[in-house]
Amino acid sequence: MPWPPFDIGTRLSWLGVLLLSALVTLLVGFLDYQTGIEYRVFPFYFLPISFAAWYAGRSGALTTAVVGAASWLVFNYLGGLRYSHVSVWAVNLVTQGTALALVGWLIATVRAALARETLLSRTDPMTGLLNSRAFGEAVRRELAFARRQGQPLTLAFTDIDGFKAVNDRWGHRVGDDVLCRVAAAVRETLRATDIAARLGGDEFAVLLPATSSEGAGVLLERLRSQVAAGVSTEAGSVTLSIGAITCVDGAADLDSLLQQADRAMYAAKASGKDRVRLDMFTAEA
Repeated sequence: MPWPPFDIGTRLSWLGVLLLSALVTLLVGFLDYQTGIEYRVFPFYFLPISFAAWYAGRSGALTTAVVGAASWLVFNYLGGLRYSHVSVWAVNLVTQGTALALVGWLIATVRAALARETLLSRTDPMTGLLNSRAFGEAVRRELAFARRQGQPLTLAFTDIDGFKAVNDRWGHRVGDDVLCRVAAAVRETLRATDIAARLGGDEFAVLLPATSSEGAGVLLERLRSQVAAGVSTEAGSVTLSIGAITCVDGAADLDSLLQQADRAMYAAKASGKDRVRLDMFTAEA
């Protein structure tokens, strides 16, 4: 999901975030002690709570809230704060801790909702693969990396053969099942570094970073055979036509790469379907 380029939460583990939040909380408590009982620094306790909630979730927020409430009690007592009865300490400890926990809980909830909405905006709801917008961003990113490293990459478009006839004869329920089964086969076949998307309808796209034409040919043929042998519904077996373009050093623009992959896919369909057509990228005038 797209967060700011420097996201400390991606560099620290859950425990690391928690320890850093606890340390800052103790520093705020020490500041509370140093400034004495006449100055109110309690709002500063919300800073580590917010950090923990954003990067460590609700559990991190609640844990830091406990540390914050305990720090407030200890450092204020050491600083000379006294109440008329011990019950006042108990009540204030609960209210201070509740305030910290509530703010942390709300921030963690907002973060979770934002992450969920971001994920939904970037994925195809039926198959769980990336959508066309997120895939375009991934291609741009990998093209830039390939140019810097001088590495090849391969982009493939796939189309389910005869999918319209399946929908027309068997209905959209069966058609949706076919899409989900093909998406599952794509996920099972691809490597961890590969990127897959559903572009719409029955068209899927696959990006193979740091992959030459030889490696791409092996992988895409495996995908084609996996679908042909393993994906079948009441409408019968399913086959794919796959068109792919390999760019040897990332020296391609996005639109030309997408267009040539699309043409390769239609060439595969025109030459008999259920096959892989793999071409090299050529700069177009």
